[in-house]
Amino acid sequence: MSFETDSFNSRDMAVQKGLSLVELLVALALSAILILGIFTVYMDSSQTSRLSTSLARIQESARIGVDILARDLRMVGFQGCADPDDVTMNVIADNPPTNDFFSTTLRVWEVTGANWADGTEFDGLSIEANARVGSDVIAIQRGEMANVDITGNMDNTNANIQVGGAEVNQFSQNDMVLISDCESADLFRISSKPSSDTWAHASNVNSGNNLSQAYNENARVMRFSSTIYYVADTGRDDSLGNDIYALYRARDNLLNSATPDFQIDELVEGVESLQAELGEKLPSNSFRYATADDASLDLTRVVAARIGLLVSDTERVRNDNDQASYDLPGELITAASGAGAVKHPEDRRLRRSFIATVTLRNRD
Repeated sequence: MSFETDSFNSRDMAVQKGLSLVELLVALALSAILILGIFTVYMDSSQTSRLSTSLARIQESARIGVDILARDLRMVGFQGCADPDDVTMNVIADNPPTNDFFSTTLRVWEVTGANWADGTEFDGLSIEANARVGSDVIAIQRGEMANVDITGNMDNTNANIQVGGAEVNQFSQNDMVLISDCESADLFRISSKPSSDTWAHASNVNSGNNLSQAYNENARVMRFSSTIYYVADTGRDDSLGNDIYALYRARDNLLNSATPDFQIDELVEGVESLQAELGEKLPSNSFRYATADDASLDLTRVVAARIGLLVSDTERVRNDNDQASYDLPGELITAASGAGAVKHPEDRRLRRSFIATVTLRNRD
């Protein structure tokens, strides 16, 4: 009986050895389908992650660029409580960035060629040569508040003023200073060592040594700021060798020199275009937006600005080439094969346009 049982078990085990060819093919097919599904899910998830990361970078870059531009634009023409519409700044500083502050507080140029800056302080400088054709250039002048107070020598016949405050030592000899109250404003250079707390404005670095009026302790002392924003090639290339552009800011160092000198900083990578329209309040109290090259635009009546940035990421995350058009203030930017005057490359980089409207507080 035991022998028969062992014989039966051996035959049964022999029958169950291995898989048939059909079973093997079915198993391989199911495994391939499962692996393909996992791979597809992974690739879709990876593409979604890349798109999300690229879009996040674009949005962050645009937020930084728009915030910096808007903050400066809001303060265009700031000279304390002195209304630039009613108070003409008295400029005695040698080699000033302006002789008519009201007319130069906000300037915008359409960059149509290499000579867009002819006749300006940017003529012949790298700023003129590097600004991207088809983009706009925005120049802003204003006062910047400083923690400095007038403490003495408040007679305008004196060739100096006495000052105090936490930021006195942050000024240097020959620095340009804006001082104003609600009735007057003066722009002068410090001829003495500021750390002495007595700021002279002698005629060796000024056209005269007297201010326009006697200022009291309620007057504000400010730094003067002259800044320009533009788009230019960074000199870097993406993985396929295409140019990478960025938003740049150039600050006038305000040296006592006939040739201006600028501190140039790259602010935001990926900005391909800066466009602007200016909001003009007409004599009839109606309102319109116009581009800088509109000959009928009166810059003295501009009370708002609409700015736009076209921003891209350096990574190629799209599945197809970008053939979209982007509507920025005063300019439609089309793909390279489009009919627009300003174009963007038809590549697989992700792009987005961002627009903001800014009220000029000192022009209301």
